[in-house]
Amino acid sequence: MSSGRLRAIYPHLGFVLVYLLWGINLASLKIGGREWDSFVFNGLRFASMIPILWVYTYFYYRSRSLRFQIASRDLLLICGLGILNAVGMEALLQYALQFSNAANGAVLGRGFMPVITVLIAVMARQVKITWRILIGIPLALGSVILIVSGGAEGFHLGSETFRGDILLLIRSFMGAFYLIGMNRLVVKYPLPILISLEMTAGALSLLPFVLLRADGAYFAAISQTGWISLIYTSLLATAVGFSLHNWSLAKLGPFKASAYGYLLPVTAALGGFIFLGESISLSQYLGGVGVLAAMFFVQRDRTSSAKRAPIPAPTATTFTK
Repeated sequence: MSSGRLRAIYPHLGFVLVYLLWGINLASLKIGGREWDSFVFNGLRFASMIPILWVYTYFYYRSRSLRFQIASRDLLLICGLGILNAVGMEALLQYALQFSNAANGAVLGRGFMPVITVLIAVMARQVKITWRILIGIPLALGSVILIVSGGAEGFHLGSETFRGDILLLIRSFMGAFYLIGMNRLVVKYPLPILISLEMTAGALSLLPFVLLRADGAYFAAISQTGWISLIYTSLLATAVGFSLHNWSLAKLGPFKASAYGYLLPVTAALGGFIFLGESISLSQYLGGVGVLAAMFFVQRDRTSSAKRAPIPAPTATTFTK
């Protein structure tokens, strides 16, 4: 295999690793959720990464003799995406699941995101519909429904879950806009500064919840397992996961990036099996095979990638309009 073809595979492998980390993280969140308030957990999750990210960003720029430059509108966009991610997506998911179930969350909160993303991309003329996309996306969505239906809580729509289901669907729209918005930035600026700004904005938006809901006695009551859950979620799922996700996003574009999200129910089932002792049913195995087949169709479609622009090197220290 030539070096060029090998490099072309790296972003795809990056997304596989990302969703493996995030699938395991669902088990970590479930374990940590037994002790942590969700807003406090996510606030600390984002805040704990800020010093590490900014130190890394400083040395990244210094080693390359770069100076900080970002357009003011792009600064507002990345900060907005950070708040959208921390509050609008993470917090909304936690809140919505109080009125729905985990299976509906996997389908409505995540499964519809690639569908919404491709519709937006088609309207923006960033994606051309082909037979592989027409087969791959419905196959992936159906396979996700098969996976979650085989779990303890099956996929179900009804009046008792209507409120939560609507919120989960709103989260899918937010996720699609997040991908498209971030895709505009990752082709213009180095990833370290984008991740640092995003996490800082997210942490600041959740800071009031941490100050209001946590004190010394609260932290003292958290067990070693609870702290390990927070460390894994902060370091691997958040810092490594988001950095690798956005790097791969810059290479493949928002549509193919969102399509990889269908791997999450597969890796989540695997994480639950390994760390929580959950069983995997025959329908979940079949659904996993369906998801992998759908990924093959979508990722083999060469015409669905948007035209990429080269990443310019920042050259100034000031904010520009």
